[in-house]
Amino acid sequence: MVSKTSTRVVKSVPFRGTHVANTAKSTMRLIKALTCFVTLSVCGTPLAAVELEEALAAEGKHFLAIPVSTANHETSIPITVVNGQSPGPTLLILAGVHGSEYAPILASQRFGVALDPAHLSGAVIIVHMANLPAYLGRTIYTSPVDGLNLNRLFPGKATGSLSERIAYILTSELYPLADAVLDVHSGDGNEDLRPFWTGYYAQAGNPEVISESKAMAYAFGLQYVVPFQWQLSDPSDAIWAGSAAVALDIPSIDVEAGGMGIVDDEAVAVIEEGFHRILAHMGIIKKIYPTPQNQKVIYDRQSIKSPIDGSWVSLKSAGETVSEGELLGYVTNWHGHRVFDARSPKDGMLMLRLSAPPAKAGETLAVVASTRAANKDD
Repeated sequence: MVSKTSTRVVKSVPFRGTHVANTAKSTMRLIKALTCFVTLSVCGTPLAAVELEEALAAEGKHFLAIPVSTANHETSIPITVVNGQSPGPTLLILAGVHGSEYAPILASQRFGVALDPAHLSGAVIIVHMANLPAYLGRTIYTSPVDGLNLNRLFPGKATGSLSERIAYILTSELYPLADAVLDVHSGDGNEDLRPFWTGYYAQAGNPEVISESKAMAYAFGLQYVVPFQWQLSDPSDAIWAGSAAVALDIPSIDVEAGGMGIVDDEAVAVIEEGFHRILAHMGIIKKIYPTPQNQKVIYDRQSIKSPIDGSWVSLKSAGETVSEGELLGYVTNWHGHRVFDARSPKDGMLMLRLSAPPAKAGETLAVVASTRAANKDD
């Protein structure tokens, strides 16, 4: 676990400043942080550790795999590093924290392949699959290796389980290299999520971090934005990937697009466009995107949980408008007898629903939220 006294690598300036960060220095920090952890393969040719510095110091695109292991298990974290020809800030993109959230993973892969370092002022670090065991195991929420939810383990433990060690490496070795972090998700393999949205920690971090995070959430370009109201009184409270960045004074947003364990082409496309929009917002690419219009705030999210282990029958789809008391679905016992009606707790929008029958006691079946037009005070 990262201690309260651990320090973040100091950047030359925030990406909105008037000075320019030094890409070469950022690259050298990346070399120093990863040399002990990384095996590198360029065009299929393994490189010895002594060649790592030369490969990373050069401008261009580099493909890495950070090994993570315990006494009984091992995995790796696939990463693409793109160093631009000009100095500038560094963006860290984090995908695949949950292995069955495919839209962010595919978007990160396509984005990494297409990104041209010749057009960048700065650097982009792309974590394609933070949780490779869950991806290969096709599991939802948790890793098949240790049964833990990676997005509840930050800042991680250096000597913990495999998932805890993944969280630790991300938090202690990669986050400090970044000027901003995108934690990209979708509904999990059993979740129907609509609309797509970005979120930022509106009550956590210093005012500058909150302001920059908010600006990024809107700049990403999705219609809906969620200002999270959680407060982080202690760094150990930052158990989510995005909150762990905020705890280190790094602007961060969550992105949610796609779900149900399918390749949603629309979700992949909007995530990719959002990546480009953030690059433009940070000044890493020189492009002007039109300001998103009619953006809305999602607030007062209320969830309905299953009281028992049973089978869930959903009667609605995410994105539908629902009324207070309206039947959203029901839970049966193992013999098919209806034992619980899930009714909407309020008028609002059904923004998430469980899309598969298995339901555990205490598991969220549906989330209903209110929406309103965004304003300058959001």
